[in-house]
Amino acid sequence: MILAAVFQEDRNRRVLIRMDETPLKIGRSPQPAHEEDVVLVRIPWNDRLISRNHFITTLQGEELMVERLPALPGRTPPNEFHSNVPFDQRQALPDPLRLKVGDSFVVGKNGHTSFYCLKSESDLDKALAKYDQQSPSKENNFKSKHTSNVHYDEVEALDEYSLRLQLKLLQRELPEQVLSGWTGTTELFTRAATFLQNALPGQKGVTAAFLALEPGKYELLNPDPNIPANFQPSSTLLSELSINDPSPGDIHVWTSEEEASIFANRSLGAQVDWVSILPVSVLDEGSAVLRDKKNRPIYLYIETRQASATAAKSFIPFLRLIASLVASLLSARAKQRVQDQMSSYFSPALRRLLRDGNEEQLEPAMTECTVLFCDRRGSSRIMEKARTDEEILIQLEDNQAVVGEIIQNVFDHDGVITDFAGDGVLALWGWPTHVTASEQHALHAVNTAYAIAKHFASRVEYSKKRRQHYSPIRIGVSTGRIAVGKTGPAQQMHISVFGRQVNFGARLESIAKEFSIPVLVSSETIWQMPETSHRFRKLCYMKPAGFLQSYPIFELVLPKKLGGSGADDTHIEIYEQALQLFVERKWRECRQLLENLPRDDQPARWLHGKTDKYSNKNLPDNWDGSISSLAK
Repeated sequence: MILAAVFQEDRNRRVLIRMDETPLKIGRSPQPAHEEDVVLVRIPWNDRLISRNHFITTLQGEELMVERLPALPGRTPPNEFHSNVPFDQRQALPDPLRLKVGDSFVVGKNGHTSFYCLKSESDLDKALAKYDQQSPSKENNFKSKHTSNVHYDEVEALDEYSLRLQLKLLQRELPEQVLSGWTGTTELFTRAATFLQNALPGQKGVTAAFLALEPGKYELLNPDPNIPANFQPSSTLLSELSINDPSPGDIHVWTSEEEASIFANRSLGAQVDWVSILPVSVLDEGSAVLRDKKNRPIYLYIETRQASATAAKSFIPFLRLIASLVASLLSARAKQRVQDQMSSYFSPALRRLLRDGNEEQLEPAMTECTVLFCDRRGSSRIMEKARTDEEILIQLEDNQAVVGEIIQNVFDHDGVITDFAGDGVLALWGWPTHVTASEQHALHAVNTAYAIAKHFASRVEYSKKRRQHYSPIRIGVSTGRIAVGKTGPAQQMHISVFGRQVNFGARLESIAKEFSIPVLVSSETIWQMPETSHRFRKLCYMKPAGFLQSYPIFELVLPKKLGGSGADDTHIEIYEQALQLFVERKWRECRQLLENLPRDDQPARWLHGKTDKYSNKNLPDNWDGSISSLAK
């Protein structure tokens, strides 16, 4: 004997179980009781009329005994069994229910999951065909009810229970589930949609989606696991929206009617009772519809199955309120982010210190830190090409955007911005010492360097002449003991840094230009890094301008598409062997090894050029392989 479960809205979704003497416990997520000998059968599709633990089935001779499970504490009992016929003909069945071969039932009066007692699997299609013969051959019909500039006093009233429930949700559930603790746009949209899917009184099978729209296309902004996998907003309904010039009052509601049809049945699927689409906007007068980063207007799309008799328009004020809260939160965050980028050097951690009055932790001190210098490649050349005032202003605006993006990457990795220079940034990790990032300051700084290079991947340029990708930024990272702390009066407080490692980090950023790669790192930084975090390559021993001795210079190996050398482990080993031969003045052997490296490996070409130059120099006996740099 076979027990088959079928989702009537998508009959490809089905579960078939061969019965034996072991009872079956069936539900959305069934759990066994203590020492209970049962087989657990999970219904994998989203049918909210089926409880987590709904019923238990036992084979008794030639019959199946089906019995609802008791309600969990504080929960309503599982939905009753009904006859497996069209909705308007269904009747409640006895509980427990006895089934013979050929019998069937559905869970809930408006349910979409049918269960069949069959002799074999091949009988299922015949049983489904029999079900179809009982159903009237008509489409779900919909009539467009376009409502514009809907206000709270213009909609039909909710009953007292629904109003009380919505008030309770706003007071108790909304702050915790939506308003507090969200960290990103996607999370906020997902939280708000999940909240709405559970918040409409009497409405079952609610799907809520935030959509960014453009002509003929949409993007789902809340990748919510509770949304059915086959959910697809109606393109017919979306086409009625005025997305080229959206208005906050442009609210649409469609409800199911017997006589009218404006789109095909398959556009929405079976049993859709009403659909509402409304723009996401702050409720202030004169406000605009919220847009995403691609300047697409954002709409809230609500689709309801198994709806109660409550009119769809009654829920518009509630939906509008939630949409406006989402718009307000995102607008506030955007304004705060701009303020942070434009007027504050300080990371969120430092701002909390200042807000709480703990400025004594910012007093100057000698601390082990890692500094990061980041500058835009070719910024002076870019400005020189600007001929008109408008072009200059456009370039300044672009530089401002670049600096803002660098700052945000620093803040995302718990860094501190200490200074700006044109379109360059000086960042710091390891101070204040109580900040989490201070314990692994080298790792956080290098992770930030990698994140910045990756962030600007779309700005990487390719030179056909040199056959190389060029990153738009250069970065130097250095670690060591420095003096750091606040300086200046309270009205113009500034974070200042002093020390050899600070100067060395600045030199590394400049020296990166010689190697045509984005990121150079000091040996002290690498010593503090976990061995498997990133790959590095020793490029040379260099004496920077203004320094009395030479230091090993390392490359943070990045993919070519980010402007890096893309060196693999073999290339790194060959290069460092060649470098050792360079130090030992074995010029011919050094050149031979370098010839094994790719022609677009810029550091290898650089070292080859230095080999040619130094092999013809009269070097002192105590020369240690160091190369002087004039870059500042």
